[in-house]
Amino acid sequence: MADREEISRGLAECLEYKQIGVLIGRDPSVVSREVARHGGRGGYRAAAAETAAAVSRRRPKTWAVERVSGLREVVRERLRLGWSPASIAGRLPFDYPDDQAYRVSHEAIYQWVYAQPVSTLARELIGLRTGRTARRGGARPAPAPRIREPRYLD
Repeated sequence: MADREEISRGLAECLEYKQIGVLIGRDPSVVSREVARHGGRGGYRAAAAETAAAVSRRRPKTWAVERVSGLREVVRERLRLGWSPASIAGRLPFDYPDDQAYRVSHEAIYQWVYAQPVSTLARELIGLRTGRTARRGGARPAPAPRIREPRYLD
C-alpha cells in the first residue's frame, strides 16, 4: 500500500515513471504496468488499486467461461455441435461485438472443459474433436523381467 501511495503522489506531481520507480525502489516498467492496470495517469487511486489487487489475488478463481451464464451456454452449445474451442473463441467477437464479457480465449475454454467431471461432459454430450480416448486409471502392467546376471560370451 505504501508503494501505491507513493505512485499516486508521484503522478499528482507529474513525475515520470522512472522517477517514481527510483523513489519506491522498483523498475519503471512495474510502475507503468501498475498505473495502466488501475486507471491510468488520470484515474489512478492508491486505495482503489489496493482493493482491486486484493480481489484479483483471491483464490479459487471462477473459470472465465463461468463468469457469464450466457457465455457458458453459448460455449456449451457450440461444443455440442462439434466446434473446436479455437473456433468458438474466434467467432465470439463477431457474434457479440459490443459485449466484452463474451471475450474468452481458447485456452480458457479448454481449462473449463477439462475441469468438468467426465460424467457431466458425457451427460451433456460435450466432447472435443480430437477423438482421442480419455485416460484410464488403474494399476500399470508389471514391468518386463530383467536379466539379473548376464553371461558374456568369450
